[in-house]
Amino acid sequence: MRLVSVVAAALMMILNGTALAQQAELVDRTYSGVSKETNPQVAKRVIQDEASQKVSEEIIQELIGNDRFLKNKTLIQNKIIRNSARYIPFTKPSALTQNADEFKMSVAMKVSLKDLKQMLQDNSLLNENEAVPVVLPLVSWQDRVEGRSYRWWLPLDKNPQGFLVKEGRLLEEALRGAFQKNNFYLIKPIEAGLAASVPADFQNEKIGGEDAQFFAQYFNAPVVVDGQVNLTKGERNNFRIEIKMTALQVSNGRAIADVSRRFDTDSGSFENAIDKKLREVLEGTANDLAVQVMDAWQRGSLGTSMIRLTIQGRQPLPVLEGMKEKIRSQLTQVKNIRERLVSADSVSFEVDTSVPASELVGKLESLDLDGKRLSRVSEGQNEIVLKWAQ
Repeated sequence: MRLVSVVAAALMMILNGTALAQQAELVDRTYSGVSKETNPQVAKRVIQDEASQKVSEEIIQELIGNDRFLKNKTLIQNKIIRNSARYIPFTKPSALTQNADEFKMSVAMKVSLKDLKQMLQDNSLLNENEAVPVVLPLVSWQDRVEGRSYRWWLPLDKNPQGFLVKEGRLLEEALRGAFQKNNFYLIKPIEAGLAASVPADFQNEKIGGEDAQFFAQYFNAPVVVDGQVNLTKGERNNFRIEIKMTALQVSNGRAIADVSRRFDTDSGSFENAIDKKLREVLEGTANDLAVQVMDAWQRGSLGTSMIRLTIQGRQPLPVLEGMKEKIRSQLTQVKNIRERLVSADSVSFEVDTSVPASELVGKLESLDLDGKRLSRVSEGQNEIVLKWAQ
């Protein structure tokens, strides 16, 4: 009997956990409407249909923006709202009341943001940009064995660099293929000979800050890949390749993806060993970076800003996890939230959001976190500090 009781209790915990997880993905909305229909049943149906329509429009506008909503209104109506039952799993109408020549009723609904976002994504409506996103690689090569370097945006010097140019083309090809599979277009600057078009003022060894902004605008590429490939001697008569690449959203300097790899070649001549190993590993390395960028794009993280959110006060782990789920599911303006620092009396997160901190803080304060609430301590352009309200 004791074993049966333990199993039953464990099963109940699993079922409750599943139910809570499903509930956390649902947004509560209420719509109050009126109808001048004379038949009560017809009036009830009209108000319910209006409720699904209006609530759907409101949330979709929050997710994709008003301009995009208006531009794609017909597609949204036919492909999304017409199938609202797929993302509105629960509706509860109030009692129908009559006042003079019209009926009144309110409708409580639960909307699945997860399912709605998936439908928007399936119809290419969730991404921040409609055009194929363009990526520009800015990868430097450093050969510490032969004492030479190569950057495609600098004029070639007198040192023989043919080998590095050749390997740079290999990397370009790998990146182009990887990003193309994920619906991005990557410029191949070496193949296109873009060095000749770079103004002298921007022919610097390291590109960053305003220079990166210039390159992004000049080549119409909102995402750049800042990278380094270092070639050094190994420990066993071989050579070592270190590859570091970071994809940056240039508009705000945010890193949205990164890879760091280290490979040891077989023994042999320098150029043959390096070339062989790069041909083995570049595709996988490029794919890793491209998938991360695509993930950020699908989450709607591109075009957002990063805000540091600090919550003062100690709370049990289940409360913090529940808070994160509520933020993810209830606030359509939050694209992602990641825990970054935990101390004895506070926890900090990085929040991807499409609204400024001044607007986000109000939405966070309005959240009902299972009977608990957050209140404002301070607010800056890129940081919000809240505390658990008493």
